Parts: sequence; C-alpha cells; structure tokens
Amino acid sequence: MDLIEVSSLLPKIKKSIGLDDNYFIIISRWQQEVGNNKVILNGFKNGTLFATTVSAAYLNDFNLRKRQIINRLNQYLGSKVIKNIKCEIK
Repeated sequence: MDLIEVSSLLPKIKKSIGLDDNYFIIISRWQQEVGNNKVILNGFKNGTLFATTVSAAYLNDFNLRKRQIINRLNQYLGSKVIKNIKCEIK
C-alpha cells in the first residue's frame, strides 16, 4: 500500500467543494458589498454563490442589488468568476 501525502490531496478536495482561492476573496469582500449581516454567504460552486436571509424584505432588497454585487465581487476577483447568486429565506 502506497502512502499519499495529505498536502497533495488538499487542493483537490478544496476545489471539489468550492473552496478555492476565489472563495476566500469573496468571503473577505461579501459583507462590505452586501452591507448588512442579514444575508449570509453559504457557499460557492460552478460560478454560483449560495446565500440565505431571514426575511422577504431582505431578499427583495438583495435581489434588487444582485447584479451590482456580482459585478463588484468580480472586480475584486479580476475576472467574471461569479455568474449568479441564489439567495433564499431560511
């Protein structure tokens, strides 16, 4: 049985669950761009961010600004990595 270094597997695992370097940039800028703590970022996969909020009012406000938030986050990333944000009430 051959042993495999965990450090060689970690990048593949992180990428498969959407935790690449882009995700850490997104996390660091999310609160600044969203502007409140009522819309919580939950994940990122295949160009889509997943978020939840606590009420229909916050969801409506977020949806009105969604395109602007996507554009600003993509500016930080340096390319059009984010295609969509799916937000739902939890």
